[in-house]
Amino acid sequence: MPRKRPPAASLSPRTSVPEGDRPTLCPYCDRPFRTDHARDLHVGESHDPTESERERYEAALETERDDLWLFHARAVVGLGATYSATVILYMVVLGSGIL
Repeated sequence: MPRKRPPAASLSPRTSVPEGDRPTLCPYCDRPFRTDHARDLHVGESHDPTESERERYEAALETERDDLWLFHARAVVGLGATYSATVILYMVVLGSGIL
Protein backbone atom coordinates (compact mmCIF):
# COMPACT_ATOMS: atom_id res chain seq x y z
CA MET A 1 0.00 0.00 0.00
CA PRO A 2 1.66 3.30 -1.09
CA ARG A 3 2.23 5.95 1.51
CA LYS A 4 0.46 9.26 1.13
CA ARG A 5 2.59 12.36 0.73
CA PRO A 6 2.06 15.08 3.32
CA PRO A 7 0.43 18.29 2.11
CA ALA A 8 2.79 20.82 0.51
CA ALA A 9 2.20 23.27 3.37
CA SER A 10 3.75 20.83 5.85
CA LEU A 11 6.90 20.56 3.69
CA SER A 12 7.65 24.28 4.02
CA PRO A 13 10.34 25.10 6.54
CA ARG A 14 9.36 27.12 9.58
CA THR A 15 10.54 30.68 9.27
CA SER A 16 10.67 33.63 11.60
CA VAL A 17 11.66 37.20 10.97
CA PRO A 18 13.77 39.10 13.52
CA GLU A 19 12.25 42.25 14.98
CA GLY A 20 12.90 45.27 12.80
CA ASP A 21 13.70 43.29 9.64
CA ARG A 22 11.61 43.90 6.54
CA PRO A 23 11.78 40.70 4.52
CA THR A 24 10.84 40.37 0.90
CA LEU A 25 7.87 38.02 0.54
CA CYS A 26 7.11 35.39 -2.07
CA PRO A 27 4.08 36.61 -4.04
CA TYR A 28 2.68 33.07 -4.17
CA CYS A 29 3.15 31.59 -0.69
CA ASP A 30 4.10 34.66 1.43
CA ARG A 31 7.29 32.98 2.62
CA PRO A 32 9.77 35.62 3.86
CA PHE A 33 13.28 35.98 2.39
CA ARG A 34 16.17 38.18 3.44
CA THR A 35 17.04 39.20 -0.11
CA ASP A 36 15.34 39.63 -3.46
CA HIS A 37 17.93 37.24 -4.88
CA ALA A 38 16.76 34.40 -2.59
CA ARG A 39 13.11 35.15 -3.33
CA ASP A 40 13.72 35.12 -7.08
CA LEU A 41 15.43 31.72 -6.84
CA HIS A 42 12.53 30.37 -4.75
CA VAL A 43 9.85 31.65 -7.14
CA GLY A 44 11.64 30.19 -10.17
CA GLU A 45 12.13 26.78 -8.57
CA SER A 46 8.92 26.35 -6.56
CA HIS A 47 6.18 28.16 -8.45
CA ASP A 48 4.95 28.83 -11.97
CA PRO A 49 6.59 32.23 -12.59
CA THR A 50 5.47 34.93 -14.98
CA GLU A 51 7.81 36.02 -17.79
CA SER A 52 9.36 38.85 -15.74
CA GLU A 53 9.77 36.54 -12.73
CA ARG A 54 11.40 33.97 -15.01
CA GLU A 55 13.89 36.60 -16.21
CA ARG A 56 14.73 37.56 -12.60
CA TYR A 57 15.13 33.85 -11.78
CA GLU A 58 17.54 33.37 -14.70
CA ALA A 59 19.57 36.40 -13.59
CA ALA A 60 19.66 35.15 -9.98
CA LEU A 61 20.67 31.69 -11.15
CA GLU A 62 23.52 33.13 -13.24
CA THR A 63 24.73 35.13 -10.23
CA GLU A 64 24.53 31.98 -8.11
CA ARG A 65 26.64 30.07 -10.66
CA ASP A 66 29.24 32.86 -10.76
CA ASP A 67 29.45 32.96 -6.97
CA LEU A 68 29.84 29.17 -6.80
CA TRP A 69 32.60 29.22 -9.43
CA LEU A 70 34.46 31.92 -7.47
CA PHE A 71 34.13 29.88 -4.27
CA HIS A 72 35.55 26.81 -5.99
CA ALA A 73 38.42 28.82 -7.48
CA ARG A 74 39.30 30.23 -4.05
CA ALA A 75 39.13 26.75 -2.51
CA VAL A 76 41.51 25.32 -5.15
CA VAL A 77 43.97 28.20 -4.70
CA GLY A 78 43.83 27.83 -0.92
CA LEU A 79 44.40 24.09 -1.06
CA GLY A 80 47.25 24.54 -3.54
CA ALA A 81 48.93 27.15 -1.33
CA THR A 82 48.56 24.94 1.75
CA TYR A 83 50.00 21.93 -0.08
CA SER A 84 52.92 23.97 -1.45
CA ALA A 85 53.72 25.45 1.96
CA THR A 86 53.61 21.98 3.53
CA VAL A 87 55.98 20.54 0.90
CA ILE A 88 58.42 23.45 1.24
CA LEU A 89 58.36 23.23 5.04
CA TYR A 90 58.95 19.48 4.87
CA MET A 91 61.88 20.00 2.50
CA VAL A 92 63.40 22.61 4.83
CA VAL A 93 63.04 20.33 7.85
CA LEU A 94 64.60 17.38 5.99
CA GLY A 95 67.40 19.53 4.61
CA SER A 96 68.32 21.02 7.98
CA GLY A 97 68.63 17.62 9.65
CA ILE A 98 66.23 18.45 12.49
CA LEU A 99 64.45 15.13 12.17
